[in-house]
Amino acid sequence: MSTERDGKVLEKVKAFTHSDQYVPLPGYYTLASHFHQEHVDDVLTRKPMPDMPGFVKAFRDTGVNIVHLGEFHGPGSPRGPEAKRWPEQKTLFEECARLSGGNFLLLPGEEPNNFFGGHWMNIFPKPVYWLMSREKDQPFVENHPEYGKLYRIANKEEMLKLLELENGLAWTAHARTKGSTGYPDKYKDESFYKSDRFLGAAWKAMPADLSLPKLGNGRVLDLMDDMANWGQKKNVIGEADLFKIEPDYELYGHMNINYIQLNEMPQFEKGWQPVLDVMRSGKFFVTTGEILLPTFKVNEAGAGETTQLDARGNATITLNASWTFPLNRAEIISGDGKEVFHEIIDLKDRQAFGKETFTFTPNLKGRKWVRLEVWDAAANGAFTQIVWLD
Repeated sequence: MSTERDGKVLEKVKAFTHSDQYVPLPGYYTLASHFHQEHVDDVLTRKPMPDMPGFVKAFRDTGVNIVHLGEFHGPGSPRGPEAKRWPEQKTLFEECARLSGGNFLLLPGEEPNNFFGGHWMNIFPKPVYWLMSREKDQPFVENHPEYGKLYRIANKEEMLKLLELENGLAWTAHARTKGSTGYPDKYKDESFYKSDRFLGAAWKAMPADLSLPKLGNGRVLDLMDDMANWGQKKNVIGEADLFKIEPDYELYGHMNINYIQLNEMPQFEKGWQPVLDVMRSGKFFVTTGEILLPTFKVNEAGAGETTQLDARGNATITLNASWTFPLNRAEIISGDGKEVFHEIIDLKDRQAFGKETFTFTPNLKGRKWVRLEVWDAAANGAFTQIVWLD
């Protein structure tokens, strides 16, 4: 409530979402994933577009440094014919290269939804030509005079082989819901899931029930804990799963972001292996944007690393956090390979627009892993990746 004019009030309100932008954080770049923009279809059907398409301007204006696409989700020829597939991929790679530069990187990617089961995303560290089908008389891989190396995939074993040969990553999209209902649970014992080429899963604020203290609890946050207890070191990245985007569309409110630890922005022409390395190592945190967690340590070990507990099972957790809305709670989640344990720390006395270094000293005796979440009064939140315990 305010007696000021509405314009002034709205400017103050915008501060709670950093004016609908992801603010820069030293040592980090922002990564957003899973966008079905279908830019290649627009280019190939010769729709009139400016030099900088609207979706690129929207991402730049929102403070997104790296965008991972999910092209050919409707239009396109992921299963052939090859006469269409190879030019489509070539156009995708050329457009991503053209639209990347400075502090912005546009990465090719797809949601293949083939071979493994359910829906899943993929990313390679460089342009890779591949087809989601293969006839009996066709080779798995061949060299082409125009496109270079071409892969044709016939089954899940060959899909895993492609990921291994080209150092790619795959993960479950919108896990346990929509087209991924029942996944990755149904394939958790498969070789491809147990491979280090399978990242884990992606998180979005689903269910978005604001009567709950945190978002997306029953779906991917619980899955994150289950995957850790299953025994493989998996990670969970934030995803958007959005379609057409323009500068005047609502964007920030429907997104989340991954703050990934990178020393410098990769150049498209040299490949983006460092991005995949960070995703695989867990050196990032996920946030809706209002809460930032620049430092998270368990006995000086960061996310993705391993540490030892003392003889009594005690640990020291250090967390640097900043926030806009008043805070609600922090939650220390850990597991012993069978059960999941939740320790909730009440933070309701932390007022709006704060910054603090927290130290927690939980007893984690018998636990194999631990992670941390922070949530505010409006159910916005941030969570770390896992620290593994010896």
